[in-house]
Amino acid sequence: MVFLTPVFLYGYYISEFSNHLPPIQTVHFTTWWTIAGLIYLYFFTEEDLKIILYGIVSLLTISGHLYFSGQLGTSFSYYESFVIHPLFIYTAVFIPTFYLWKRFSIRQNKLREMLRNQQVSLNRVLQSSSFMISRISAERDEDGNVVKLTVDKVNNAFESAFKLNLYEVQGQEAEYVFNLIFKGKFDVNKILLFNRRKTSEFKAANLDKWFKIHVINPSYNLFYLIFEDITKIKENIAQLEASKRRYKVLLEAIPDIFFVIDKDGIYEDFVIKESDLFKIEDANIIGSSIFNAGFPDNMANKIYSCIKTCLKTNSIETIEYSLNTPNGTFLFEMRLAKLNANSVISVARDITKRKTAEFNLEKALNRAEESDRLKSAFLANLSHEIRTPMNIITNFTRMLADAEMNPFERVEISDAITENGKQLINMIDNTIHLSKIETENIEVKHEFSNINSLIREIYNVYSPNIPDSKDLRIQQKLDVMNPEFGFSTDANLLKEALTIITDNAVKYTAAGTVTIGYEMIRNEYVKFIVTDTGIGIPEEEFENIFSRFYRIPNSINQTTSGSGIGLSIAQHYIALLGGELQFNSTVDKGSEFWFAVPFTEGKGYMAVVK
Repeated sequence: MVFLTPVFLYGYYISEFSNHLPPIQTVHFTTWWTIAGLIYLYFFTEEDLKIILYGIVSLLTISGHLYFSGQLGTSFSYYESFVIHPLFIYTAVFIPTFYLWKRFSIRQNKLREMLRNQQVSLNRVLQSSSFMISRISAERDEDGNVVKLTVDKVNNAFESAFKLNLYEVQGQEAEYVFNLIFKGKFDVNKILLFNRRKTSEFKAANLDKWFKIHVINPSYNLFYLIFEDITKIKENIAQLEASKRRYKVLLEAIPDIFFVIDKDGIYEDFVIKESDLFKIEDANIIGSSIFNAGFPDNMANKIYSCIKTCLKTNSIETIEYSLNTPNGTFLFEMRLAKLNANSVISVARDITKRKTAEFNLEKALNRAEESDRLKSAFLANLSHEIRTPMNIITNFTRMLADAEMNPFERVEISDAITENGKQLINMIDNTIHLSKIETENIEVKHEFSNINSLIREIYNVYSPNIPDSKDLRIQQKLDVMNPEFGFSTDANLLKEALTIITDNAVKYTAAGTVTIGYEMIRNEYVKFIVTDTGIGIPEEEFENIFSRFYRIPNSINQTTSGSGIGLSIAQHYIALLGGELQFNSTVDKGSEFWFAVPFTEGKGYMAVVK
């Protein structure tokens, strides 16, 4: 079709089939149409010959156009400036673009070769790895759901550990292969498709081994399932647990914490009295260093300095420090004394209660000061933001009394009053919400809520009220079409959060679509999603998006009012519902906000019964 371009150009600009300007005045049109065809070929062909042949055909076409216009011999005198000559323009475009296209093609071929080499190298590494590795491919239906998992390949370590050869498992269903290995105790579908964690542990009772399982998903339909034998590690942990139990008598007799630390800061021994407040769960503490035991770097350096001082001067050093444990952070007063030439004895007393009381008192003071600061900032911001819509409403209302005003102007003023009234109501609503949040006066009432009706209510509020200045469409995306679908949650908080997010999407989208909807996640969560094709959020502003009273500098915020607390309120409400508000955004392409809340006491959906 591209090579037929000269035929179309002849029929439209040269022949008598259509009315057109004199050929000498349309020869530049021919030039640019042939250039357009050249660009098309660059995108859709990889053959040099076609590009060169088309270049020759294009030059002949332009020359023919000049010939039919009677200017082939005198065209250089007709076009006084050489650079606007059609043949020169085409040649000036063809040569550099062909060179760049050729360079790009060479680079593309090199990259393809690199990818092939990397794939070969990867296969060699996997084959020689000491881990047991199997490559599994997925077969999906039209909706993208996995219907079959097939074992493609296993490495030598896999064959040796599980006593299965490649030819025995290749092409077999993954579920069959792993049921054969682990006697039906290993759910490969759950591990690959439904387990959010990419690393997990599994006890193979029939093999009397522990495995750490790693899942790698390099492409849409390809999985690597990696087994790491951690049996020895588990046995070492069990031995350390047994060693810990031997200290039970000392743990009951000594009220404080006792450590023996060598000159390099390595724990040699410890005794801790068991209590409800502090328990050590890490049996690997012996042999670990004070630098990786939960101390901040500056505190670990200070303890290390005290150890050196004790050993050098035979003195007793006292220090207060904090320690992070599985049960929380605890504060201690430590006394260090020299035990021998190479180690010190450390006796630490729990002072968490005393320090906690002091910290709580200081925290209460800081909270009161912060609350006062926020209140002042909020009142100042609110008074400024309310003044603008109030002035507009007041002045425009006075203008409506003018009897000589034409109907069109009266409608415009009425719309402005309505819009600013809505902004004012929105500010007041946000102020009430923020007041409830600050006073912790929000009561979450869980009851059955019809989700489809809730989404449609929000849709019905915004869809008919889109300003005429916006080329915008509101869409719904309902994962479960049953009108009775719902679950137990606080419908008011959920609706308020979705309304705030939707309002922002409509506000910051001038053209395109805003989509409100949800999707089910394994019948455990309902993920609510609001997407738009608006102006987006710069990446450097991501950390400020949920800050109170902060408005991102952009063209829309410069011309509209707002308090900057909407998303902060929505984030708090979603947290009360058991979810977390998250987002992703690209400048000039749009934003997507989503959160998932627990699906409890659900109705009107299809559940899979095992």
